[in-house]
Amino acid sequence: MEIKIKETKNNTAFLNVVLTETEVLAEKEHAVDELISTVTVKGFRQGKAPKSIAANHIDPDKLSNHILSHVLNNVVVQAIKENNFKLLGKPVLENIDSKDNNGWTIKLSFPLYPEINLNNYKKFFTKKDTANKKTKEAKSETNEAKIDKIYDILLKNINIDIPQSVVEEELNYSMERLENQAKSLNLSLENYLKAVKKTNDEVKEEYSKKAAESIKLDLILLEIAKTEKIETSNEEIQAIAKAGAVPENQYGQLKSVIDRRKTIEYLLKLC
Repeated sequence: MEIKIKETKNNTAFLNVVLTETEVLAEKEHAVDELISTVTVKGFRQGKAPKSIAANHIDPDKLSNHILSHVLNNVVVQAIKENNFKLLGKPVLENIDSKDNNGWTIKLSFPLYPEINLNNYKKFFTKKDTANKKTKEAKSETNEAKIDKIYDILLKNINIDIPQSVVEEELNYSMERLENQAKSLNLSLENYLKAVKKTNDEVKEEYSKKAAESIKLDLILLEIAKTEKIETSNEEIQAIAKAGAVPENQYGQLKSVIDRRKTIEYLLKLC
């Protein structure tokens, strides 16, 4: 298997992968070995038919998908190892050419974790003087309003190039949620959008912007947490997880949420 980086642009690495006919056939044999245990052949118990017979009863589409899954998994593992990629999202299959008998040519894109320059971010936050703090406006300002200001400052002054595929992935999730919301009201997505007087393109543009901003803010806050050594101990995570009945396989996600909250609390003290 030969893996070459065609180009890297906007924190996305575009790779060309070539598999020889021999490598593809080996992957096919491996897939057949795994799938024959699920095949039922008349006259044999499930998974007990000889390989030469059972192989002919495997669904061609299922076999192709299984082979492709194996190949892509191997490509991703090898590409990450060879290039020390740090991924921000899922690799995307751009194209696969398997028309001839000379193997496969695959094109993939890898969304990479961007470099983040905080630009001495503290200079963007200036504490109000004592007189201003005593004003009615300052007193009435809610934490929510202050946090919104923090977000605006960070987004305005710290630039991050987010891979488009990561934004599109989040956009797709948002559109699925919107469609489910419409279904809960017994409406099609089209009719729901008509009711709220928006077009599909307008909603997608709005969601894309929100997705990009949300991803950027998460990355910035995590980088500030790293810079300022804002950490959450295992004991804290376990205590919060226990109180909220959070399963252990979600501890990593929970840690990110807590770190983000602590970072926001830290930034509030700078305002």
